[in-house]
Order: sequence, then C-alpha cells, then structure tokens
Amino acid sequence: MKKLIIAAAIAALTAGTALAETIKVGVTPGEHAQIMEKVKEVAAPKGLDIEILEFSDYVVPNQALADGDLNANSFQHQPYLDNQIADRGFEIVSVGTTITTPMGVYSQKVKS
Repeated sequence: MKKLIIAAAIAALTAGTALAETIKVGVTPGEHAQIMEKVKEVAAPKGLDIEILEFSDYVVPNQALADGDLNANSFQHQPYLDNQIADRGFEIVSVGTTITTPMGVYSQKVKS
C-alpha cells in the first residue's frame, strides 16, 4: 500500500513538470509531510529534486499553487478542493489522490 501511495505521488508530481529542476510541493504538517519526505527519497535517485514546503493554513497551499509558487500540493480531499475552486476561482486541478486523515469534531457541551 505504501509503495502504491509513493508511486502515485511521484507520477502526480512529475506530470507536466518533467523539465523542472526542483519540484516545489506544499503539504500540511504530519502525515502529508511524512509521506512527501519518503517520496523525496524515492524520487532523488531518479533525478527529481523535491522541495517540501509545510503550511499550517489549509487555504495557503492552494493559493500558492494558483500563484505559481508551488508545482503541486498534497493535503486535501476532493470536496475541499472543489469548494476552494468554486469559492476562490482557482484554476488548479487534481492529478492524483492522497490519504485522508480522520478528523474529530469536539464541543464543550456535555453529553447526558
């Protein structure tokens, strides 16, 4: 499974950027950054230099990608991307999938 994720990430990163010297990828801290570190290791012997940039705000990586400051990002699910494109008019597209980390919803209300 891990090899499949890494292979998919490399394929996604190299699509349309084969001539780039350095591929700049935006990620969020945690699992996405850890996966991309492994992708970077696997890609290096193939002549691909991946620069990983971590963002703690979910909107910023899409804006950076739309502005051309990144070649790719890896942190979101398709519904979030679709909403960002609709809300902000980004001209970016999905080229592959990544993991989705479970998130919890919390409240101060005590359950009775």
